[in-house]
Parts: sequence; structure tokens; C-alpha cells
Amino acid sequence: MSYYLNRLNWRTRGDDPLLHMTNWLKRSAWAGFVALGFWPLLACQEEIVTVLEGDLVPVEAVTVEVILPFHEFAENLEAWGGYGRPYQLPSDVVALSFDGNLDARVLTNWFSFPTSAQVRDTSGLVRTDTLLTFVGGKIVARFDTLSSVLGEQAELAVGAMSQHWDVISASWTSAIDTVGENRAWEVAGAGPVTPVSTAFWEPALGDSVVFEIDSAGVALWADTAGVRMGARLDALDEGVRLDLTDLNLRLITRPSIHPDTLVELEVANRSRTFVYSPELGDPGDEIRVGGVPAWRSVFTMNLPEALNGPEALCEIVQCPLELTPESLVSASLVLTTQAPLAGFSPSDTLFMDVRPVLEPARLPKSPLGTSLLSTTGALLPPEDFGEGAGSQIEVQLGPYVQGLIGEESLVGIEAPKTLALLSSFEPLALSFASFEGPGSPLGPQLKLVLTLADDVLIR
Repeated sequence: MSYYLNRLNWRTRGDDPLLHMTNWLKRSAWAGFVALGFWPLLACQEEIVTVLEGDLVPVEAVTVEVILPFHEFAENLEAWGGYGRPYQLPSDVVALSFDGNLDARVLTNWFSFPTSAQVRDTSGLVRTDTLLTFVGGKIVARFDTLSSVLGEQAELAVGAMSQHWDVISASWTSAIDTVGENRAWEVAGAGPVTPVSTAFWEPALGDSVVFEIDSAGVALWADTAGVRMGARLDALDEGVRLDLTDLNLRLITRPSIHPDTLVELEVANRSRTFVYSPELGDPGDEIRVGGVPAWRSVFTMNLPEALNGPEALCEIVQCPLELTPESLVSASLVLTTQAPLAGFSPSDTLFMDVRPVLEPARLPKSPLGTSLLSTTGALLPPEDFGEGAGSQIEVQLGPYVQGLIGEESLVGIEAPKTLALLSSFEPLALSFASFEGPGSPLGPQLKLVLTLADDVLIR
């Protein structure tokens, strides 16, 4: 090697000081290179054992996509309903034979009428008047002009109810449905009612409509029983569905201290909800998400330990192919949309979440784990459940599936195998998302993308 040759040449030369200095500098430079690990720069003839032969990256690798039908990756699909109630929604629904199927009516009641008012008398002083005479009133309804479905106008009616009801449990058939009491309506659909007023809503003129009420109508709600039973709002034109955002009662009174003046007083709203028909039954093989009360679709993951197909896969690699966390690039649940029951198709974007079921034995009241998706969940465009029915929705579950394959999650805890598909916000709307079930040729699938190398014997 050069380093040792240089040392040898320095020893055979004379005692010339300049030559000594030159050789010393050469030796110092070579020693520095050696200390820094620059052996490959030396002109050695021997083989350096620390250098590997060939590429450090496998020369053969292939990425494949595998589609598993529901029965090959999951089992035990069930639907659970009853999460949330209509009164919790930010808007209520009024409909009559919408989409040829949906009827909905809004129920509201109020606290007691005011017993006094601040009135300016004939001398200009403000005084408290406790002798009020109610000569009339009005109910003001406001609607969402963007989400409501109607023609140029819709005729609506207000009627006084004659039966007590429970805002939490009221439905099309039941006025009260609690643990201690179960009472049906005298007439299904929150009836009967005493007609009070009708009006036409024209969206082109604004988002509100006013129902004028005479003194006889006001008297129907004057006592405690009447005001607590409240009123029902109906649509009289078929084919409409209106989203109600507000409903207020305002009374017109003639004060005793200034009879020539009319004073308008607002009555505080006590509660409001809506009832609808048809009430949804068990979806069977359908995957249903959302609605009100909201539905959840639950199933158990049952991944195979190895893949013995499809044939296209086994033509590339040697089967059976063991699934390993290292080979998984991505995993997604593929759902195919279908049109929901008539009248319940989404008119706005829905949001779907996927959460682990922590205690399946306690369903439908089992606690759920944190979301496997982003903050808002998977966005479901409304058109995918109408004209675009049959579209595919992919829900990314890569880290979760990787944890299942590896028998544990990233924190060393066994990953729950039961999953719930649910609305990100419960309840969100009367409409719901519907997907093809396991019994359909378009049922749920699990898409796996795998990268495989030499160790799996690529053909």
C-alpha cells in the first residue's frame, strides 16, 4: 500500500533536512486520511471487506391492489337506531306527500301569556298595566329558502292542539312514549286540531310568513292547559318540503290605562319538534347512516391471515400470501351508494364517521372510541344518493387495518374489531345515507394496496 511504501522511501534516503521535512509532511497527510476513514482513496491492492457487493435495495418489488368482498374481511352487519330526537335539530320539517311519500308536521307550545306590560299612559308616563285584553295575535314562521323544496308559493295552516304531548318522545303515532307513560294520538299525525289560521309563503318575498289570529284563536291558548298543548303547523300543498327555522307567537293587547293604544307582546317558546310519516323500520341488509332518530351500521372485522387469491395475485406472487403490516401501503372501505327511501334523500352534504365499538356486548349503548377519520369525517355529496346513486365512496382505514394485521395498535393495545358507521353529528338531518349491503353484488369491499419484495417470492 502507498502509505507503507512512503515510509520505506523515507528511511533509505540521506540526512538532508529538506528531504526529512518533505517526507514528514507526506507522512502527516497520509495519517490524516487514514484517521478520517478514507481507506478507499488509498491505492491498496487488497479487497476491503467493509464494502458490500451489489445493490442495497431489493432488485425486485411489485405493488398490487387486492379487493376483498364483505364476507372475506367482515361479518355480522347490524343496524341500530334511536340516537337523538327531532327536537334536537336546528330546523324542523314541514311536508305533505313529498316525493310521494313523506308527511311531516311541526308541533310547538309556549309558556303562559304575560300578565302585565309596561305602557305609556295618556300623560306620557310609563306605567305597569296588569289588566290586559288580548284582541288578537300572529304567529310568524321563518324558513330556510335554500333547502326548502316548493314552487312559487306554499299554503300552510296553523291549528290549536287538543292533547298533551312530550317534546322528546312524540312521534307520528305517539303523543307520549316514555318509561312511565305511553299514549297514542287520538288521530295519527298529532291530531286532531282546531283550525286557527292559514297563510301563503312566497320565498320571493322573503323567508317568513305571518299567520293572523283573531281573539277567538288567541283564547284557545289563553289558559295554562291550552298554551302547553300548543299548535301544529301543516303544509296544505302536496309535494312540498319546508325547513322551518323559527316559529314565534306574538299577542296584540289593549292596555287598560291607554285603551286607544295596541301593544304587541311576544310569548316565550317552551318547546318545538316535528313528527313524520313513514317512520323508518329495520333496514335489513341496507347499510344506513344518519337520519333522526339516527341510525348506525355496525360490523365486525375478520381479516384473513393470508391471501389465496384472486388468481391475478397468485400469478404475480406465491400463494398463500401472508398479510403483514410492512407490506400494507393503504387500506380503504369501499361503499356503493343507493337511493334512500322516497322522501329521505339528502338535500345537503352529509358527514359520515367511523369509530371502534369498545364494548359490542352493550350495543346499542356501547361507548365508542375516537374517530378513525378526520375531524369532520367522510363527506357524502347529496347527488350520490339521487341521480348519482351507484357511486363509490372510499373511506381510508390504513392505520387501523395495519393495527389489525399486526394484532395491536401503535400504542401496543389490541385494536377493537367492531366498527360503527355513523353520522359525524347525531342527529344531523331527517335525510340519511344509504349504501348497498353485503347481500348485494355491489356490497362493501375492502381495498388493500400491498408492496411486495423478494422475500414473498415474486414470480
